[in-house]
Amino acid sequence: MLAESGAMLLLPALAGRMAGAILETAGVALAPVAALLVLVLTLAAVLRAALGIVSGRATARLLAEMRTQVHDHLQALPLSFHQRHTQGDLLALSTYEIERLGRLMTETLAGLPAQAVTALGAVILMARIDMALALAVPLIVPVFYLALKVVGRRLRGLAQSIQEAEAQVVATASEDLAMLPAIKAFTREDQATRRFGQQAGTARDLAIREAEIYAVFGPATSLVAGIGAVLLLALAGQRLQAGAMSPSEMVSLLLYAALLTRPVAELAHVYGRVQSARGTLARLSEILDTPPEPQPVHAPRLHRAKGAIAFEDVYFAYPGRESALRGVTLSIRPGETLALTGANGAGKTTMTSLLLRFEDPQQGTVRLDGMDLRAIALRDLRRQIGLVPQRPLLFHGTVRDNIGFGRDGATVAEIEAAARLAQAHDFILDLPEGYDTRIGENGVRLSGGQGQRIALARAILKDPPILILDEATSMYDLDGESAFVAAAASALKNRTVVVITHRPATLALADRVVRLDAGRIVADRSAA
Repeated sequence: MLAESGAMLLLPALAGRMAGAILETAGVALAPVAALLVLVLTLAAVLRAALGIVSGRATARLLAEMRTQVHDHLQALPLSFHQRHTQGDLLALSTYEIERLGRLMTETLAGLPAQAVTALGAVILMARIDMALALAVPLIVPVFYLALKVVGRRLRGLAQSIQEAEAQVVATASEDLAMLPAIKAFTREDQATRRFGQQAGTARDLAIREAEIYAVFGPATSLVAGIGAVLLLALAGQRLQAGAMSPSEMVSLLLYAALLTRPVAELAHVYGRVQSARGTLARLSEILDTPPEPQPVHAPRLHRAKGAIAFEDVYFAYPGRESALRGVTLSIRPGETLALTGANGAGKTTMTSLLLRFEDPQQGTVRLDGMDLRAIALRDLRRQIGLVPQRPLLFHGTVRDNIGFGRDGATVAEIEAAARLAQAHDFILDLPEGYDTRIGENGVRLSGGQGQRIALARAILKDPPILILDEATSMYDLDGESAFVAAAASALKNRTVVVITHRPATLALADRVVRLDAGRIVADRSAA
C-alpha cells in the first residue's frame, strides 16, 4: 500500500513535466518523460494487483481465524450461556457479521496508513508548488468532519437495528426448519410465511434506509470535493495568468488536488463502516469476554473411575427460577444401577447435569470416587460418563458415523457390537445402505425409537464406567424395551448406571429406586 502511494505521488509530478514539455517552448524532452510516466503507471498497476492478492489472502486467513476463534470459544462456554442466547443470533454473528467485520479490518482500516501518506504527501508536494493554494485545501476538512459526525450518529443506531433484525431473520428461519413437521401437521405454513415475511421486511426496510444514507452521503462528499476542485482550478488559473505559476506546475497542482480527493472520500466511507461495525464489535466482545467453563488449575489425571458418586447437601437453582435441588444428599456405589423417578421438574435431569458439570451447585459438593468434581479436569470427568439424552442428538452423517462418534478409532466390529446391544443392528440392516445410510439432520430420516437406539449404541461404544440413561427407552415399543433390558443387563454390569425413567420394564434394571419431589429426595428403596 505504501509503495503504491509513493508511485501515485510520482504521477502528478511526471504528468506536469509532460504537460510542460508539450505546452512550453523551452522545456524537457517529451519522449523520456512519457516513457518514465508509463513506467510509473505500470509500477502502480503491478503494485495494486499485488495489493489485491495480498489483501485477499489476508482477508481469507483473518476470516478463517476469527470464525475458528469464535466457534471454539462458543464450544468452551457453559450451556447456561447458550440457553440465554438464540442459535440464530449466534449463527448470524459467526457468519455474515464476522465476514463484514473482517473485510472492514483488512480492506478498509488496513488502508488508512497508506491513505494518510497519500493525503499528506499530496499536501506537501502542493505546498512546494504554491504554498497559498496548498493551505486552502485543508479548509475543506472541517466540513467533512461535521458531515461525518452528523451521519455517523444516524448510522450507529441504524447499524445496530439492522444487525438485530438480521439475527432475528436467521433465528426464525432456523426455528421454522426445526419445527417444519409441526408446522405442516398444524397447517401453519401461512402463519410461518407471514411471520418470516414481516421480519424479512423489517430487515429490508432498515437496509434500504442505510443504503439511502450512503447513496446521499457519497455524492454529497464528492460534490464538496468537486466544488473545492473548481475553486482551486479558478485560483490556479489566476496564478497562471499572473505569471506566478507555469503550466506544468498548474497541471501537477491540479492532479495532486484530484489525488487528495481519494483519501478524503475514503475517510467518509471508513467512518460510516466503522459506525456500522460497532454493534458487531460490542456483541463479539461480549461473547469473547464471557469466561469459558471453569477448569481446575492443577488437576490430577483421572484415567478410569471406579464410579462411586456422592451428592452432599446439594442446592441448585437456575437463574430467575425456584430451586431445582434443595439439600440433596445421595450416595451411589460403584457398579450400582440407580433409577431416579419423580414428576417433571422434580430435579432428576438437574442431578445428571451437575454430574457432567454442565452446571455447578450453588451450595454443597458432588464427588466422584471421593474427589470434588470441581477438582477434576472437564475432559477427564466427561470421558468417564456416557450420556443418552431423552432427545437423541444426531448429526447429518451415516449411521456408522453417528455411532462411531462415541469413540475415536472404533472398529466396524465394535460399532456393530454396540448396535446389537442397543437393539439397533436389525433395523440398521433394513435401511437402504445399512450402516452407510445417511440419516439427515437431527436423524430426521429415523423414527424416534430408532434415533434413541443409535444414541444408546454410541454411549455403549464409549465404554464409560458411568452411564446416564435419561428416558433413553421412552420411544421404544414394549417388545423393543424388553429386549433391550434383557440384553443390557450384561453390558451394564460393572458400570455405575443412573437411569431416569418411569417405565416399569426399564426400572427392572435398577438395584435402587430414588424418588424426587420438588428438588428433594422423598423415597430411597431397593428395587428388589
